[in-house]
Amino acid sequence: PSFETFVVATTDRIVLDFDRFKELQDGSTLYLLQDEHQVLPTATVENISFTPHYDTLIKGGTYEYYASENKESLDYPFAISYPLAELIDNSLSATAKNTGTRIIEIRMQFDESLGKPAVIVLDNGRGMTTKQLNKWAVYRHSKFTKETSNYVRPDPVPRSLNSDISYFGVGGKQAVFHFGNVVRMISKPVGLPDVHELVLSEEEFERKEKNKEDIYSTTILNRKPGDFSHVSEDERFLRTIIDEERGKESFTAVVITGLKEKHISFLKQNFDAWTRHLAHIYHYYIHGVNGNDLKQGSKKTAQQPTIDIQITLREKPNKCPRVLNLREVDDDMQTLYINSAADTFEFKASSGPGGGTVEGVLRYHPFLYDRETYPKYPEDPEDPKDPKDPKDTCSANGIHTIFECFWNGRLIPGTKVAEFDWCSRKHNSRTAADIPPECYRRLSGVLFTDDNFQVTTNKMTFMDLELKLKNNQTIFSLVLNGQKSSRGNIQKEFTQWLRNCNEKFDKQIKFVGFNEIKTRTDVSSKKMQHPWAVFSAIEWGGRTYKTGQLVKTHNTNPILYGKVVQFLLHGNFDGDVYATGGQVEVSRVRRLPDKLNVEWPNGNPLQNNAILSAGTTLGKILQCLHTTSDKELAAYVAPHLGNNGFWFKKIENLTELGKYTLNLNTVVHETNAVSFGGRALPTFTLKFTIKEGDAASFDISAMSPTLRVGVPFDIPLQIKDGYGHSTTLTSKLTPELKSDLVIYFYVLCLHFQSYDLEVTLPGLKQHTKSIKISLLPGIPNSLHVKPEETSIDVENGDQVTFHVEVHDEAGNITANPKQIVRCEVKGFPPVVTDCSSTGAGQLVTKPINLKIMKGEQQELKAQFVMPDNENLVLRNSEKIEWIAGGLLDNLFYKLYDEAGREVLLTAEIASMIKVNWTGDVFLEDLVKGKLPDLQVPKRVGEQRFYQVSYQDQSVSVSFTIVPRPDEPERLKVALPQTTVKLGEILSGNISEYKSDHLQLITFLKFTVGLDKSAITFKWYSSSFSVFVFCFFFQPLQVLNDHGISKPFVVQLCDEWGNPSPDQRVVVDIKTSPPGLTVSLKINIIKEMLIACSSSRGYYQLQFKGSFNKKPIPGPSVSLTVLPDPKKPVSLSVEYDTSVKFFAGSKFPVFSVTVVSDEGSPITTFNPAAVSMFIWDGVSSGKKPPERIRIDVVANQPVKLGPVSQTTTPVVSYSEDIASRTLVENMTLRIMDLYGNPAGQDLGGKVIITIKSSDGERNKSFPLFERGASSLAINLVEGKAHIPRLAIRENSPGDNSSTYILVFKPEVSVHLITLTAFELPFLFYNGMEKLSGKCYYVQLKISEKLKHYFNFFVFIHFVLFLFLQNSLIHAQHIDTLIKKKTTEAEAIQKVSRRVFSVRDNFRGQADVLGMVGHLALVQDDAAAWVISWHIRGDMDCVITKTTEAAQQIYRDTQGRQQVMALDSVLVPPGKRPLPHIRNGYPLFEPHGNPVYARELLIYPCDPESCDIVFKNILGDTILIDDLDSANNYRRAVSDFAEADVQFCFLN
Repeated sequence: PSFETFVVATTDRIVLDFDRFKELQDGSTLYLLQDEHQVLPTATVENISFTPHYDTLIKGGTYEYYASENKESLDYPFAISYPLAELIDNSLSATAKNTGTRIIEIRMQFDESLGKPAVIVLDNGRGMTTKQLNKWAVYRHSKFTKETSNYVRPDPVPRSLNSDISYFGVGGKQAVFHFGNVVRMISKPVGLPDVHELVLSEEEFERKEKNKEDIYSTTILNRKPGDFSHVSEDERFLRTIIDEERGKESFTAVVITGLKEKHISFLKQNFDAWTRHLAHIYHYYIHGVNGNDLKQGSKKTAQQPTIDIQITLREKPNKCPRVLNLREVDDDMQTLYINSAADTFEFKASSGPGGGTVEGVLRYHPFLYDRETYPKYPEDPEDPKDPKDPKDTCSANGIHTIFECFWNGRLIPGTKVAEFDWCSRKHNSRTAADIPPECYRRLSGVLFTDDNFQVTTNKMTFMDLELKLKNNQTIFSLVLNGQKSSRGNIQKEFTQWLRNCNEKFDKQIKFVGFNEIKTRTDVSSKKMQHPWAVFSAIEWGGRTYKTGQLVKTHNTNPILYGKVVQFLLHGNFDGDVYATGGQVEVSRVRRLPDKLNVEWPNGNPLQNNAILSAGTTLGKILQCLHTTSDKELAAYVAPHLGNNGFWFKKIENLTELGKYTLNLNTVVHETNAVSFGGRALPTFTLKFTIKEGDAASFDISAMSPTLRVGVPFDIPLQIKDGYGHSTTLTSKLTPELKSDLVIYFYVLCLHFQSYDLEVTLPGLKQHTKSIKISLLPGIPNSLHVKPEETSIDVENGDQVTFHVEVHDEAGNITANPKQIVRCEVKGFPPVVTDCSSTGAGQLVTKPINLKIMKGEQQELKAQFVMPDNENLVLRNSEKIEWIAGGLLDNLFYKLYDEAGREVLLTAEIASMIKVNWTGDVFLEDLVKGKLPDLQVPKRVGEQRFYQVSYQDQSVSVSFTIVPRPDEPERLKVALPQTTVKLGEILSGNISEYKSDHLQLITFLKFTVGLDKSAITFKWYSSSFSVFVFCFFFQPLQVLNDHGISKPFVVQLCDEWGNPSPDQRVVVDIKTSPPGLTVSLKINIIKEMLIACSSSRGYYQLQFKGSFNKKPIPGPSVSLTVLPDPKKPVSLSVEYDTSVKFFAGSKFPVFSVTVVSDEGSPITTFNPAAVSMFIWDGVSSGKKPPERIRIDVVANQPVKLGPVSQTTTPVVSYSEDIASRTLVENMTLRIMDLYGNPAGQDLGGKVIITIKSSDGERNKSFPLFERGASSLAINLVEGKAHIPRLAIRENSPGDNSSTYILVFKPEVSVHLITLTAFELPFLFYNGMEKLSGKCYYVQLKISEKLKHYFNFFVFIHFVLFLFLQNSLIHAQHIDTLIKKKTTEAEAIQKVSRRVFSVRDNFRGQADVLGMVGHLALVQDDAAAWVISWHIRGDMDCVITKTTEAAQQIYRDTQGRQQVMALDSVLVPPGKRPLPHIRNGYPLFEPHGNPVYARELLIYPCDPESCDIVFKNILGDTILIDDLDSANNYRRAVSDFAEADVQFCFLN
């Protein structure tokens, strides 16, 4: 549109018209708004006055005169609960019209970390406008004086629970200043967008009085919800309360600070006491008309929503807050009265026309046996009197006041009514002579009144209740089932009810059968010796006890048995009488048992010395006590069960083996003594034995886990019964074996193989066990010789080579110690090979040289044997071959006499044994026949002679060992010359090694007879390096995205392996597979540092080089990339995926886990580093690690509204249809609270009517076309379309008046109430003349003004228009609009300066933020200079406490610099510039010097920010240029020394 419409409204959002403008008072605050519901862009202040009402004088003595009974001040806890009740009264009145739950919260804020102590009372009531808030501050401005006394008394409700208890305009103010000295009222009224705040302070009152200012004037702060920019640091707890305002339709919060210390102490220490009193005061508001009946539950009327009064007390940060809903209190007096009463009597009292009606309830608390059930106050101390005294036990309440009084459902604690005539003992003495007088003291009651009965302004006492009720004109009537009864005499009905209660509920004693009056000399007190009435029987608890009856006492020690002699009651009686107690004389009777008979249930008696299996249950056989001979297993005492005698429970724990003894003892019940009067009571003894039971399970004992093929082995089994006792197997149980090793028995293997072996015993509960075994090849069983041909042709002079293998019985190659295979060919020396380590070996015979006669072949037979180690005997002078360097161990000797008999070795004989290969001989081994181990020479061909002798070689045995070579490994040769060119042939022959040739050496031993074709030569240079040195063990391991810590040294070599110094080589690394990413750092000597990045896995690093574009092959290195457990790679977000996201509702709880590279959660990350963003539609820019799509659906339908915004129509009753059109092509849709389309499934009609904007009913209203006052259009799928809506030609209506079009939806679904859409419009009847004052100011302003509305202040301009009676058009302000538009566009084009480092810590507890974000600077040049000056501190995080600073330091592992304000000392006050002394300048400075910190603008918490920059900038002065700075310094130094820092702008 080409113009915009604005409205002028009060702070209560009442749009001004002519009539309302006349009602304005001087000094009123007005808004110029685009519409009446526009959100305030910033907080505003409104001046108010709250002069006390004149009733302060007129009714000043009401409390003092009518409360004369309570002249002294209230004691705790009443001094706490009653003032709190005044604030709860206000909240109950404010929430009276709520349709949902009425919530009242009392928060006790004593946590010093959140600010100073405070008491906060919050409710979700209708809230207060600024006008109502102003009148709340007026003392004694009661509801009867509000708005010219238009108070309407609420309709009668049961128990007068009408919530009409905010009454006199006194209690709220008295209560807040009783607790503290400052009150802050925060309120948001229904239907209005603004929040209003009013602060009243005792300190401010005193200041104004001292300065002679108007005490009763202050300001109201009007702001938008959630705006806490005005809250000081010591009240930071308010930020949470204000932050909760968003989304609330209406509320009121009363915040009391400056609390008195004694109140704080009591609130903390006596939480239960004062909350109990509050629960008593509001008992029936909390629990309903019937109260807190714990047996039946609370009942509420249909008109009474739930009321939640919740109290929270927060003390210390580390202490859990105390939270209590008053509905949870179950020990307040009304709850005790209701739940201890046995019956109730309800009545009503009418005190005449206009006098009001009282509802009453009487309750009866019966006497139960030995005590009264009338409840006592929980705070009362225990009664110190002896309860056995009948004078005390018959009194229920002492001086008895029956009725507590409730006014409009709320307790009035100072008034209690004793009784009425019809329910007093005095007036019923004739008709109720049979009712004991103490029954009248067992009554409690409640009276419920409305405000027809007056109370004092502090609601402590009634002024006229008892006087009116005891008037002769008051009529009492019985109430049955909630209705008045037609029965006439209430006194008669009450008497009958009380009589029934006594007979039915009182459990007291009736003494019957009066015999005589006697004097008792056995009583010590003379007063108590006479008179005593003697009776023959008593009736007690529904039973009759008579003289001569056998009885047993209870609650005595010891328990007494005897016969009743007589019943005694102190007093002068002559007939039957009731009493609460008396005495009985009993003669003791002693009857001792003679014999103990034992019976066995179900027959099958247990015989003495019987043998039972473990676990046998002695329940079906025997039920008794039992103990062993040495310790007691169980002890039971059985009570007598009438005709069944004594019966014991089952004994099921007989599982331990051994001998048992069962003892049955008759014992005295009180003392458990087994004798009485020196006589032993009967006993019964039985002995039996418990043995192990049948086999139920088994275990496999420890066995060798390594088995050998073909070697038998045992599997030890331990058979157990069901209780773990060892037992034996029956012949029917045979073990079964099952294993997966059978198929491998004949597979050749030399390595460990693991198998599962199962053992099964069929028939047991746990019938199968399995063990792991490892199978090795068995003992040698056969020799396998290759070649396998039975006949081999050999040329004369050649050697024969045989390959032999030692097999076990399954054909597996087996290796065992001393496994020597010997090959013997007749006529040739035997050859041997050692198969001990591998199970196989090679035998090479000596060259076969035979004389061939006539060319005929000679046949030789080779025999292969493996000598038995145990039977290998060295004969005297025998020559044996052994591997060079080997060890000949396990040598044993024996001595024989001349007859060939073995001589037994002794220590003396063994000491005479000598050997020639070592001097270290151990006598202990020689006694056992063992000789020292023998080391074989290492050189081949070096034969050694060895001897073992006895008695100086008189008896000896000798042998010779010939070392034989091992398998060939290296060759040792020498070169004929030391220098040779690359690629040339070495001249001369390679000779054997000589000691003077040291250049090139290989390490191969040369052995005579070696096959020349099997020799290979490999040359090594003794002075050069290899191709690649890698100082790691392979496979190499590295964390993902980490470098290999040590470098690879890469060396280029020629084709003969010699190092090349050429630097033109290019080295590259390829990876296999190609998923690995590497980055290299190569220095001049080709040292490579490699950083690897990949997913976990195994890779090959292939080193490749190139020289003149020719590839050079290189080695490869195995590499394992491990995941980094400290590297975050992803976010895992969990939440309830089934939840629906309704518009305006809260998000569900998102559980965020930072996942590391290895997939485990990282617990050390800083929670402040996690951010959450939300986009409308598809996200743009950089995508976050974890994205969740949420579909926001409409909330519950609550209102009807237009699809597009409509302007205020202006119509007249002319003939032109365009001038009469109200709306055109308008679509209405059912919406939720936030304007989203909802209710697509709803149908019905929209009723269109016209009403007055000021609520007047007698106005003439315009009519629609065809003269209709209302129209109906169809509502289909939640929407309705209106093509055109116009008024009738010549329609009635007041000229220049504002009317409202009301579009009220009526849907077919019940229980859904939708708010109508209202559209105001202006109506003219064609008159153009304006006289008097302007009726309406309509500003038609260009579209651009809408965008720059916040830059202009039009309110004074509009008020001026009202006063001058002018009508202004758009052309009058076009010039101003163009000027401001140009300025705004210039401002928008200027780039903004920001501190680019993100502040991730702001918002945490006690964190102020980064220095660079704490202040703003308007001037660009000043901003640049100050930023440069403090550049090192810009990213420093400021905290309010040292604990918060230490937490950030730990979270960032010391990388973030922090500063705590509680450790900073800054001098108070503002220091003047150096050239100013005593307020006067010493000279006129140039360059505009100014303290740098004074140019800073603090958006939040200016006090703390001022301390920060005082510490950082100190007294740094900002000046225009360097010359001015130098001149200023010199001028200052001429007067005095000053330590000044300067920053200049140019």
